Amino acid sequence: MKKRIRLTLQRLIGNLFAGSFSSYMNALHGLELDELRQYQPGDDYKAIDWKTTAKTGKLHVRMKLVDKRVAIIFVVDKSRSEKFGSFHHTKEDVQSAILLTLVHAASEAGNEIGFLAFTDRVENFIQPQAGEKEALMQAKGIVHAMTAGSHTDFHKAFTFLNEKMHQPALVFILSDFLAPYNYEQSMKTLSAFHEVIPVIVSDRTEIALPYARGLLTVQDMETGIIKPLDLSTAWEDSLPCLPLLRRLNIDHISLFTDEDEETWIKKISEFFDRRIRRGGRRKR
Repeated sequence: MKKRIRLTLQRLIGNLFAGSFSSYMNALHGLELDELRQYQPGDDYKAIDWKTTAKTGKLHVRMKLVDKRVAIIFVVDKSRSEKFGSFHHTKEDVQSAILLTLVHAASEAGNEIGFLAFTDRVENFIQPQAGEKEALMQAKGIVHAMTAGSHTDFHKAFTFLNEKMHQPALVFILSDFLAPYNYEQSMKTLSAFHEVIPVIVSDRTEIALPYARGLLTVQDMETGIIKPLDLSTAWEDSLPCLPLLRRLNIDHISLFTDEDEETWIKKISEFFDRRIRRGGRRKR
């Protein structure tokens, strides 16, 4: 299943960014066979085509078409609300597992990987760079890093990324999206230039409150404030990001803390499949 994610992710990138970079070039390793040619000093022995070599009596190597890769940025919410979980996993657990899975798939395919960790400030920014081992080490560093902030401010993260990234990129946003709604314009700017895929990680107890009359005492994990919640109006407080994503034609992936890793990966793979079938980027 994880191998399927790598393959569908790379096909998705090809569909989304067709025309954003120059066409294919010859190389020993790649996606499609282009030609066979005689071995030259310095060629990788793993690329030798032994069937052709046996027929001709001369060493031949397989040349394949390799497309230029795109930069992928992982925007990771590190606020305190990510530490909540009423089932076996916290939202942070889900986020971390998905981050490592996607980073492994993307870096293995040769893409440049970058990271932006944020709370109510930018905690860490790593420019996109190639290298599978480096990307996985950086991802693990993001997962385990301590943060200075505790709240969530998407506007600061999106504005920072808009200023830093001057080439089209694929941007995954991993968050529960429980945050002040101050980011409409900055997200609109971000999605107009980049391909944005929000991965919304939720706990069902946060979104499936009973519709009833009465008050429920709750604690805000980011501020620590304990306050009463009016259950009769709780349904009105749905995630404000969802109407915004619809207006901007941004597809998202929804994951939950009561699901297992197999379910998360299946959802992501199916999302990539749907996007591939639909074709290139949506008009914003």
